[in-house]
Amino acid sequence: MEFAFYLPTKVHFGQGKVKKVGKIAKKYGEKALVVTGRTSARKLGFLELIEKELKKEGVKFSFFEKIEPNPSIDTVKKGAEFFKQERCDMIIALGGGSSLDAAKVIGIMVKNPAPLSSYFGKNKVKEEIPPLIAIPTTSGTGSEVTPYAVITDTENDHVKKVIADPHLFPKEALLDPELTITLPPSVTSDTGIDALSHAVESYLSKKSFPLSQTIALEAIRIIGIYLPRAVKRPDDLEARTYLMYASLLAGMVIAQTGATILHTMGYPLTSNFNIPHGRVNGILLPSFWEKSFSGEPEKFSKVVASLLEGIEDSQAKNPVKSALFIKEFLHKAGLPKNPNINIEEEELSRFAHEIIKNKGKIAVS
Repeated sequence: MEFAFYLPTKVHFGQGKVKKVGKIAKKYGEKALVVTGRTSARKLGFLELIEKELKKEGVKFSFFEKIEPNPSIDTVKKGAEFFKQERCDMIIALGGGSSLDAAKVIGIMVKNPAPLSSYFGKNKVKEEIPPLIAIPTTSGTGSEVTPYAVITDTENDHVKKVIADPHLFPKEALLDPELTITLPPSVTSDTGIDALSHAVESYLSKKSFPLSQTIALEAIRIIGIYLPRAVKRPDDLEARTYLMYASLLAGMVIAQTGATILHTMGYPLTSNFNIPHGRVNGILLPSFWEKSFSGEPEKFSKVVASLLEGIEDSQAKNPVKSALFIKEFLHKAGLPKNPNINIEEEELSRFAHEIIKNKGKIAVS
């Protein structure tokens, strides 16, 4: 047996951990650029809390509150220019996956020459980005512990592009479940299903290994218990805590193994129809499951047995029945039963060509 497990991010997990942001930021310089979305962080009082803690430690800051869902190159360019204009030393990313990914790409553009497209793909970033502190406010993307960023290429084809590079690991991550209490059920569902997808894909990946598989199955087990509960009772802090923990575990393992073709299939739907990324994964998962089951029947059976406590062994080993059970679970976890996506045949053909181009994801499926 041999493997490498690389995780350079220092993780601070628990209720109230966001209040450490000032002391942590002080280690990395005098001024921070706080990168976040357009409305919710301010409306919910999160920016006020960050401001208070930074002021306590004498850390200066500027807010960049312009990150949209599925962030664009245009937006991160403005963020990089603002970082330089304000003479910042570090970046604090606050929000969901879009804010965290955008902060990473802003960091690339601050330290590396244009064009950004030259960094699409794997291990192409030349210079280390400014110190990044990640504070997720959802439980799903795991971006706080991954070397990945996804950006919409508004300069060319408006397709989502992935940048994968060790330089993109945040220096530190503050995971505070209290920040997720205000999430509406739909966002809890979408992001939780994204975390589930990460754990499932990592476990099934040909690049997985015993340690990553153990962590992935634990993430799947926890999500099976706590995602439906958090969707049903948003103020359930225990459910929120375990869901954030599972998202962290799923992020840790997807950072080691990468995703599979399931993620690749979802990107065109998110880019072209503005369907949340996690929801797309949930829509595709049962079909992916049924079609792929025969390739690794033992691994697929272990996944469904971890997700659905008490499922009979014969059902877990049946591709059709287990896919139906997964679909039922996803609906309990808030996935709409009738997503109603209208796709023309020509578009399907174009999407298929985009997916086939991404040989890396297919290779680990």
